[in-house]
Amino acid sequence: MNENYEHGHKLASIGQRFFASFVEGLIYTLLTLVAYLIVGISIFEYESSDFELIDIVYSAIMGLIVGAIFYPLFGGNLGHKIFNLKVISSETGEDYNRAEKGAIRECLKYVLGYLIIPVIWLLWDDNNQNLYDKLTKTLVVEKNRNETN
Repeated sequence: MNENYEHGHKLASIGQRFFASFVEGLIYTLLTLVAYLIVGISIFEYESSDFELIDIVYSAIMGLIVGAIFYPLFGGNLGHKIFNLKVISSETGEDYNRAEKGAIRECLKYVLGYLIIPVIWLLWDDNNQNLYDKLTKTLVVEKNRNETN
């Protein structure tokens, strides 16, 4: 179990990061399914659709939107909020809560997710960072008890 601290914050464990990402993905999948059903596309059609390059563009756009909305509100994404985590700069320790920075980080996360390796990078990283964390110079940490958002 990782008990490393950076800039006065305990680093989020691999398990915390996994479950935050899993729950966030589950929520977004359910919302997507509901949207598909509202416009008349069945779950079977949703599941049987083939991968197309436009899917990467959609993922990039969704990452930009999600990051721009949630980072100023929560200091991270929806999964981070649910699991009491936040994103900080690995260089300064400051909260990573600006819309444009969150948009870029989430966009990289969503797009690099198609390549698998950048997402599982944290399995062998000392600071539990994914490749997109390295690129954006961020760490995912537990919120201190006195932090409200």
